[in-house]
Amino acid sequence: MKKIAVLLDGSIASDGRVQRTVKSLSNYFKIDLFYCDPTPKDDDLFDSQNIKLIPYKLKESWFINNFKMHKKFPDLFEKVIQGNVKYDIIYSNDYPLLHTAVRLKLQIGAKLVYDSHEIYISTINQFFPQKGFKGILYGKALTLINRFFHSKIELKNISYVDGFITVCDSFLDYFKNKYDIKNGVVLKNCPDILGEIPNTDKLRKQLKLTSDDKILLYQGVLNPGRGVENILNSASMFNENIHFVIIGGGPQELYLRNLAKKLSLKNTHFLGRVPFLELLNYTASADVGILLIEPINISKALTLPNKVFEYMVASIPFITNKLIEGSKIVNEEKCGYIIDDSSSIKIASGINNVFSNFDKSKGNNGFNAIQAKYNWKTEFVDSMNMIKNL
Repeated sequence: MKKIAVLLDGSIASDGRVQRTVKSLSNYFKIDLFYCDPTPKDDDLFDSQNIKLIPYKLKESWFINNFKMHKKFPDLFEKVIQGNVKYDIIYSNDYPLLHTAVRLKLQIGAKLVYDSHEIYISTINQFFPQKGFKGILYGKALTLINRFFHSKIELKNISYVDGFITVCDSFLDYFKNKYDIKNGVVLKNCPDILGEIPNTDKLRKQLKLTSDDKILLYQGVLNPGRGVENILNSASMFNENIHFVIIGGGPQELYLRNLAKKLSLKNTHFLGRVPFLELLNYTASADVGILLIEPINISKALTLPNKVFEYMVASIPFITNKLIEGSKIVNEEKCGYIIDDSSSIKIASGINNVFSNFDKSKGNNGFNAIQAKYNWKTEFVDSMNMIKNL
């Protein structure tokens, strides 16, 4: 049986895509999963004898974190090499690991698969302040320097890639046009859950809401570009029975909580992070999901967020804006609503109209689309075939 070294820059517990990928690959390959930020429960995530978990430590400093993110991984490189394992494939998740993955490919003589979860170089403006004094003093300059520098590194390293995977059609088109990629496939972040998720009314019970109250749910990371701030700025204009519930944490959580207090929002509820295995039980107890991704960079403009499929598998319709991927699924599957998010007034008007003209069949349409085609078993076929043929 062939062996694959899967490289992850982060924890396993918080990355559902990598968990699903590793489980699928383990049916055909032996997997060594190299990761950082280990937790005591990591071993419980996998039951296959073909998966071995190997934690490593990041090398971090101000200079590395702000300029040379691709240099964080000397411990990872040494652990892969010191094992004296003849890996057939190196599977690299996202740009920061690509440089190390190429070094390992050349050292070992393996094939290299690059799974680009984002158009990573474009997201660098999310790492540094872009507004106010800090943006003028250093944020915008660091963004420009990093984008230029890391674009050169990605261009050099991507020429060594044997198989390319990314999360949506728009991303694949972008990378094909930029790097002339030939052997590329799309692997959407579809769930591996088939079957109905029962509505336990978890959110209403926890928040002590009545059956007449309506729940608008955002779930996911709270960082720039997610549109949550814009929703909060419109929440005072919602119909009085609409409650906005936010599940998740991240860099903007404290700022958003303080904004809700400043705006005296009584209809907004922050639940913080919820364990991944419990999340969909919360999702299924909402009425409508929402994602208003802001096109603050090309990655955000072209993205297909995981939340689309999480809302669909939970049988709730979702609200999105006019960005390409989310609106395409709404139009094709009739599973949600597209609103104008160009101002707070228009966001509030769009959300009020959704609840005033609520159509439960849209949630059912989303669920049916998951069962038919937007599920991991179906979605992983092209990626698996590509990897088997390397």
